[in-house]
Amino acid sequence: MSDLKHRILYSKPISGLISFLFAHADKLVPVSRLRESPNWLAFSHPNPAYPVHILIVPKRKITNWMELPVTDPVLHTEFVAITQSMIKDFCLEAAGYRLIVNGGINQDFPHLHIHLVAGEAN
Repeated sequence: MSDLKHRILYSKPISGLISFLFAHADKLVPVSRLRESPNWLAFSHPNPAYPVHILIVPKRKITNWMELPVTDPVLHTEFVAITQSMIKDFCLEAAGYRLIVNGGINQDFPHLHIHLVAGEAN
């Protein structure tokens, strides 16, 4: 990501808007909602790079993995439950899957999002 793009995306107003959109994606952006809990939303990636490409995002503003609170057991339990249910329901365990978290310069958007992917990248 270019330095200019990074500065723009991580500016306070843009970062806040992106977090708001991710947190309310089910209401504001037409997404294929796959799972939802009080704290998490999982939906099909709008521009998939894998045969199975799901985004899992927290509904509250959490900028990146390092800001994920370690003292919130409900948040963690819901994440595990959502990911395990999708892995089971989509029969990904036998086929193989990955949970990917991009961070630092590898994170394109300033809102935590985890990729559940399966198959080979396009």
